[in-house]
Amino acid sequence: MSTLLETLRAQLQRFDDDAFAALANRGLLRRARKDLEKEPAKIVEDTAAHVVLEVSGHRVRFDARGAANAECSCPASGVCQHILAAAISLQTRAPAEPAAEPGDVASSEPAPASAPALDQLRAALLGISARDLGKHAGKAGYRWAWQFVQDLNAETDLTISGDRNVVIGFRHPRLVFRYMGGPLEGVLADTDVKQLEKYRVAAVMAYQRANGVQLLAPESAGQEGKLELGKDHAAMESGAASLQDSRARLCTAVRQLAGECATLGLAHLSPGIQERFSTLAVWAQGAQCYRLALILRRLADHVEMLLDRAGGADEHRLFDELTLTYALVSALESAADRGSTPASLIGRARNEYEDAGQVELLGLGANAWRTASGYIGLTMLFWSPKDRTFLTCGDARPEVQRGFDPVARYKAPGPWSGLGAPSMVTGRRVMLTGALLSATGRISGSEKTTATIMAPDAAQFVASLETHSRWSELANLRAAARRSLLAEAQPMKDWIVLRPSKFQRAEFDSTRQTLTWNLVDDEGAVLRAEIAYHQYSAPAIERLEQTDMSLLAEGTLVVARLRGGSSHFIAEPLSLVNAAARGSEPVVDSLYFDAAPKASLGSRLMAKFRRSPGDDSGVPIVMPSAIPPLLTDLRNWLYRQAERGVAWDAAAQARSELAARGKRLHAAGFTAFANAGSSEDAATELLRAQYLCLQYEHLLDDSEEAAA
Repeated sequence: MSTLLETLRAQLQRFDDDAFAALANRGLLRRARKDLEKEPAKIVEDTAAHVVLEVSGHRVRFDARGAANAECSCPASGVCQHILAAAISLQTRAPAEPAAEPGDVASSEPAPASAPALDQLRAALLGISARDLGKHAGKAGYRWAWQFVQDLNAETDLTISGDRNVVIGFRHPRLVFRYMGGPLEGVLADTDVKQLEKYRVAAVMAYQRANGVQLLAPESAGQEGKLELGKDHAAMESGAASLQDSRARLCTAVRQLAGECATLGLAHLSPGIQERFSTLAVWAQGAQCYRLALILRRLADHVEMLLDRAGGADEHRLFDELTLTYALVSALESAADRGSTPASLIGRARNEYEDAGQVELLGLGANAWRTASGYIGLTMLFWSPKDRTFLTCGDARPEVQRGFDPVARYKAPGPWSGLGAPSMVTGRRVMLTGALLSATGRISGSEKTTATIMAPDAAQFVASLETHSRWSELANLRAAARRSLLAEAQPMKDWIVLRPSKFQRAEFDSTRQTLTWNLVDDEGAVLRAEIAYHQYSAPAIERLEQTDMSLLAEGTLVVARLRGGSSHFIAEPLSLVNAAARGSEPVVDSLYFDAAPKASLGSRLMAKFRRSPGDDSGVPIVMPSAIPPLLTDLRNWLYRQAERGVAWDAAAQARSELAARGKRLHAAGFTAFANAGSSEDAATELLRAQYLCLQYEHLLDDSEEAAA
């Protein structure tokens, strides 16, 4: 047996069905196995340079690069069923078997495989040099991959696993790479994607970074000195320099305007201030600082509301938003000085969708909604068993656009091919082919996506969900997830599936125009569920208000979205999941759309007798605030200063007072206030101190959501 044949067989031992499917697709894999059942593959050539097998009358040629670079004499392009059949044949061939003569038939029985040498695979991945990565993807591809990896959140966006081979997964785009050995081309993706080379390089770089390898910046990748970029790249660099210069001047202008607002006082702003915020918002959009543009537009609208004496205007909330704007600008400037600005600070111009291939989903219901800005829409909620995460798909229109009704949309055709209406996916298993996903967990409503609907078994449906039955553990999870105020929002993290042990009666508060429904957990703690009244939530409120909770099946789950922080959160119910559903009974009860299940007269009477006086008992899940009075006093003092302004002779007095308060907080353990009041610019000191207050309070007790 040649050394090449031994090498090929050792590499193919690391392939499993998922790896072979990534090499081509599952359809070709099934056809390859059928071909081998009809006629085993034969080795017709075995040399040090190549190994040739005959499969179904076609010749498949392997070299040292492995199965990913095998060639077949058939007219098909890429990896065909004959290459897969030949690879499977080599994988199952006994290691001590001699090379076959032209008339011999190879056995199709798989040989026992030894434990895969994962350490060798890991060492091979870590040994791929920056020069090789740059050569594989090109200079532009390497730059893109390097920035992509810099923006990855190692805890949420990257998974590394595998027992027979190394598996590297990205959350967005939804890609999984497998490495079984060999050159860089042997890093196989499970989904066809444009510009695969740059994603392959990004997968290797992400793996290296996760294992402590210091990645080389694009300018020095593959060369000891500075890269010769050429004229085309020089022009691009010139454009990048112009963009960076525009962003630098924009940040200076925003910082100046924020300081002027704090100096003048938020109670004394003028129409000119509102116009300047609007102008800066347009500038930020042009400078591709989309997140900054959004918050600047929000500031302009808020100032306009203050000038118009609108009921929703609030100087304190305006000061919080102004503070977060100042912090975002400071972060952008700091990142620019380091030479790399994270995508989380820049933001996105619009939702970008990436091909996710085939996705399995469980439909958990839908709701219709209306925003304060005048948009109405319908949102469907799904659970992905494979990714263990929630996903949504929605359809929205401006309210002024006639002809769109989100309630009617629930039973109208679409949004995907093969789907009669969104109502058909509630409580069903859905297989999407050609699905497009965004980084925020949204599924595109593209007609190019095909949906296949299947009715699942209720027990299997429930077993696929991730449920929570203790509210104290839920509070701890939310507390552990506290992040920087400037971190990107993760709306999918707010969805949850609750498993209450008991349901109290739902009651409507006419004063607050809100339905309140208490859910009791295994420890007797109470989580308050609320639904605020509006035209689209009225059916859900009526459903819960009229439901006899004692009639709910044992083990009923509540799909809800959590609002608030880790100590004072509430749940907003979307649907109920009936684990005991039988036959034609629906597994998921969509509260906003489905009709209430009918109960017999006898069951209603028995429920009335079973109800006990202590049915509404429970211990509310409310944890004491961890914010010390010193921090609260400082924040209230900062609000007063910002409202009246710190101009002229009051500036020195304000800095002195701030320094004294900062020293007391520093002595209490809040070390970030060590230099409070040290700058000559009192307005800057106010904004910085307010951000520190907001961040400390967010980390200690994030019950109030930030609006950055």
